[in-house]
Amino acid sequence: MRRREKRDWLKTGGITAFLAVAVLSFLYANAGWLFGWEEVPPEAGDSAAGSVHFIDCGQGDSTLLLSEGTVTLIDAGPREAGEKIVSYLKECGVAQIDQLILTHPHEDHIGGAEAVLDSFPVKQIYMGKPTEGTEPTTSVFLQLLEKMEALGNTIHQPKPEESFTAGQFTYTFLGPLEKYNDLNNQSLVLRAACGKISFLFTGDQEVGAEEALVARYGTALRSTVLKVGHHGSRGSSSSAFLEAVAPAYSVISCGAENPYGHPHQETLEALKAYGIKTIKTDLAGTIRFLTDGTGLTIEVEKNDGIQH
Repeated sequence: MRRREKRDWLKTGGITAFLAVAVLSFLYANAGWLFGWEEVPPEAGDSAAGSVHFIDCGQGDSTLLLSEGTVTLIDAGPREAGEKIVSYLKECGVAQIDQLILTHPHEDHIGGAEAVLDSFPVKQIYMGKPTEGTEPTTSVFLQLLEKMEALGNTIHQPKPEESFTAGQFTYTFLGPLEKYNDLNNQSLVLRAACGKISFLFTGDQEVGAEEALVARYGTALRSTVLKVGHHGSRGSSSSAFLEAVAPAYSVISCGAENPYGHPHQETLEALKAYGIKTIKTDLAGTIRFLTDGTGLTIEVEKNDGIQH
């Protein structure tokens, strides 16, 4: 369920293209794992078959997907961005979240999830179960598990090629394909398709995990928009992976002047070499893609951040 509120936006000129182990056991028990620019308001996206919002949450990830009244949130940014994410969802008219997908249990992806759970009822939570011996013991992770338990949430661990439909979007989980010992590579990978337009999310997976995806799926990874892995780190976005995905656009979610140097110059150069237009949240702010299933309109919060 969504309602409308006014917010000023900038729009590209009609671009068309395209630890607890015990708590864990409880939560996963029951569900199989319990460019000219103009101002436009956010409700302009209501006529689209689907919209994808890469929320500017600083050094972290959070993406909102809306279609026909359904709400899917992929990751919830760092803890300090929790209230900002909640406010943005409310501005978009969100009253309930149908699917909350947490790609992996690092603070910059799950830190804001407590605020989200405090603010909205969530029907289904998807999260990968950490490989034995890699279960996080951070306070952020443990407190999130306690919050889920207190609210009666269970967590579903999706398997590769498992899918579900929400509105006009079909979501297909593609990975992880192996039991990695690194939490980044354990990230859930999923593709969201709306007609001929598709978006690929890889969390923080790095080259080794990307290679497994390419070996299994090849050009079936092809997507219109790539959410660049690990905030544009040089450890992700290999040439073989970019060739397989062949996106027209890529989005990098990163904080301004972050201590990791994300995105790394090597990654930006690789994206440019493949002719991929890149948009960064640190410069563009929140980025929205509106689609009717055949084309795209891109809106950004600030007139900056697009690299050709």
